[in-house]
Amino acid sequence: MSNRSESRFGVTADDLRRYDWQARLAQHPTKECYSYCGLLVMAAKELEAAGDELGRRVFTLLYIVASFHPNYDTKGNPYGPLWQNNENRGLMAEDLSDDDLTALRGVLEEIADPEYRARVGDVLWECRRDYKAAQIAVQAFLESARRLESNDLWPPFAERLERALQIATKLGFGKALHLTVIAEIEAVIQRFAAHLKSGLLCARLMKFLLEHDRGDPACYVTLAQRMATEFATARDWDFSKDYWEVAALWFRKAKNEAEAQRCQLAAAECLVTKAEESLKGGQPSFGFAAHWMGRGVEALRRAKAHPTRIDEIHTRFVEYERRSLSELKAIEIDLDAIPGFREAEQQTIAAAQANLRGHSFEIAVGRLACVTKPTDAVALRKEVEANASRFIFTQLGNVTALDSSGKVADSAPSLTFGSPEEREEGIRKQMVQQASQVHWPMQVGWKIEPARLTIIAEHGVRLIDLGFLVDDNPLIPFGHSGIYQRGIQAGFFGDWLVSMHLIIPQIEASLRYVLQQNGVITSTLESDGTQKERDLNQLLWLPETEKVFGADITFDLRGILVERFGCNMRNESAHGLMPEGAFYQPAASYLWWLVIHLCWKGYRLAKAAANKETS
Repeated sequence: MSNRSESRFGVTADDLRRYDWQARLAQHPTKECYSYCGLLVMAAKELEAAGDELGRRVFTLLYIVASFHPNYDTKGNPYGPLWQNNENRGLMAEDLSDDDLTALRGVLEEIADPEYRARVGDVLWECRRDYKAAQIAVQAFLESARRLESNDLWPPFAERLERALQIATKLGFGKALHLTVIAEIEAVIQRFAAHLKSGLLCARLMKFLLEHDRGDPACYVTLAQRMATEFATARDWDFSKDYWEVAALWFRKAKNEAEAQRCQLAAAECLVTKAEESLKGGQPSFGFAAHWMGRGVEALRRAKAHPTRIDEIHTRFVEYERRSLSELKAIEIDLDAIPGFREAEQQTIAAAQANLRGHSFEIAVGRLACVTKPTDAVALRKEVEANASRFIFTQLGNVTALDSSGKVADSAPSLTFGSPEEREEGIRKQMVQQASQVHWPMQVGWKIEPARLTIIAEHGVRLIDLGFLVDDNPLIPFGHSGIYQRGIQAGFFGDWLVSMHLIIPQIEASLRYVLQQNGVITSTLESDGTQKERDLNQLLWLPETEKVFGADITFDLRGILVERFGCNMRNESAHGLMPEGAFYQPAASYLWWLVIHLCWKGYRLAKAAANKETS
């Protein structure tokens, strides 16, 4: 951010008056600030080419003001930068210096274009709390809204009305300027009440009135119900739902809870009907229908529908989810078309096999334990963030994860929008998803499986042969080594059903054991004095777990065992949600290898300690 006492552009109000920028704005066909940017930048470049440095600075300042990206829902100054990335950003309103603001204030009342006058006045209000500039901005926003008014589906003039109302409210709720904006909004509602093409415009404006405790409920409840019915007749269930919800709000304002609930139920039924009608077209989708039917179930519950109706719709929802599984198609990637991919795969497989071939069982197991490394979480994060900047689909709405029965198990927020916490959650979940879809399968196919098959081709892999790996291992609690032996042995022979059922509970026991050895309390103390051991879902998120085991191993364990965007094998297997075939997946082989990797590290530590004692 710049020092507000330093001039950024070095222009005065008189300098602004010297140039024809107002005439240029007047001739521009699109009367919105974002559209003025190209015009003003082009003028700045023309003047720079002509050697007019002052003109370049004048038009650059004007362009910057037009370029601010407004977010009127934010707290604080709503005028942010037009663009930003991890390292840089464009200028925002708070970067303007006092001299820049003084220059703009000098010409504010002379600006003929209401759109630009509103922007300058609002910037002065936000940066200087200039009361007079705010009054000018409100009137200019109303004037710009009238000029932009149209019956398009998402008319931009509504945003101007909203901002005028926000500023007028801050200047004085219930005062003349505030009431002027309210009257303008009510007049717009009446003008567009008969235009279905305007979509949710009237609903949005009625919500403004409700938020400001204005408007006659008797009038607007009739209007909202009429528009809800008309949109239902047009089979536009989304818009119908929203107008039923607005009608419910008006009824609540009138203290008529019974009618409000009726409207809320009608809104919920719109979602149910939308789901059902989606199956009547030429290309029905049970996945689409399940999504909206699920929304309908929740809406019916909130509306306090009769339990019989809720159960009926919930049953249909579960059935649609089950049938949606048959619609899922794998994304086919022609790996042979990727230059060098097959050659690299064959070279890696051959190297993994050669690294183990001809060695004793103990050495071969040690080399298997080191045939690859746990996921590099830092590198994977950078990869996900890079993909987010390149691919638009990762920046938009939530991504969902399904469990093995087709139910929505989890959703990941957008990587671009939302709070920093939500973006961080989205990155974490997409890291897990990428690991489960790309990293773990590749490590298994290229390294782990070739190494496993090489060992069983040359060795018998008896239980007694695995004793060296698990006996007196600091990773394994006393009395658990035999379970580890059987689980690891089953994995050597590819019996992942048995291997996972034995190994997964032991990982939880080992985590608890190792953390306790490091002074971590792994139990809770209840109010009745009883103590309960934390399960794997809690242990893996303790900060001490990552400190003891490292970020990479902890990431892998979370992703395979408890993350719903990963494999969630601990929870799904514990609750009997995994069919037999679900255990035969790359993640099972990778988890088996990770256990051997951890046991090998424990074995080496124990051996080093024993050698130290005898030396």
